[in-house]
Amino acid sequence: MAARKPQPELAGLTVVLPRTPDRAAAMAAELADRGARVELMPLIDFQFPADTTDLDRALKSLRSGRFAWVVFTSVTTVRAMVRRCAALGVPAATAVPSGTYIAAVGAGTRQALEEIGLDVDLMPDSDQSARGLAESWPHPAVSDPEGGALRILLPQADLADPALAGALAGLGWDVRPVTAYCTVDYPATGVRFTPAPDAGPAGGPQLLTPQDFLARTPRGPRAVVLTSPSIARRFLRQCSPVPRETLLVAIGDSTAAQMGQLRLSPDAVAEQPTPAGIAQALAVAVSKGPST
Repeated sequence: MAARKPQPELAGLTVVLPRTPDRAAAMAAELADRGARVELMPLIDFQFPADTTDLDRALKSLRSGRFAWVVFTSVTTVRAMVRRCAALGVPAATAVPSGTYIAAVGAGTRQALEEIGLDVDLMPDSDQSARGLAESWPHPAVSDPEGGALRILLPQADLADPALAGALAGLGWDVRPVTAYCTVDYPATGVRFTPAPDAGPAGGPQLLTPQDFLARTPRGPRAVVLTSPSIARRFLRQCSPVPRETLLVAIGDSTAAQMGQLRLSPDAVAEQPTPAGIAQALAVAVSKGPST
């Protein structure tokens, strides 16, 4: 008798991703390949600040070569820059001059930059997070022994953790943070720069509201992936009380720490914010079972 093929490691698991279809595609595909049923429950959206004067001024200074480095910490930051450059009449591929180095926090951000024609000079090898980027950052003396051009442009979210800027400043760099976008409840009501809320491939993962999530009882185990501290806060606010037996997986230490402050216990923590890293964390959570 032929041996049965082993089931995929996440077979029977329903995974809820708090993302819009355009931001969840790679993660959803990885989890589906591993046997999971994926549902999307968008909790946050993104829009430009009401006043983009500071961002516009920073982008003009960047293009004129006034920064030694520019740091992109997310795909969302890249999208905001592309959209704002278009509004200023500047092709995104020319927004960063040849003498300015580009850093990306992870593979997804790097791909987004390469798709618009920008090459990345620095990306952490293993810990693809703001912490890993700070640990990989060169000392100023290595980049500029004379110390004459130490400015770093750091476009970021309004809710960005100040740890990266602080770490780079601690090395002796002159860090200039600027708000590139605001994180708001889904769906955004201001000037958004990401694809329309209902964008996504036909036949893709189902879209849920928090009300749907609370009302439905899946046939098998269910896990929610909390992708950032702000997602953790919104999840607790909109999905309480969290249904019993729900597995909670955090991406990164900062999200896990925020969960602890909210008295939510992560069943696993994905050390890498990659589809494979998240799938591995989900497998750990399933093997252990819910902590509450």
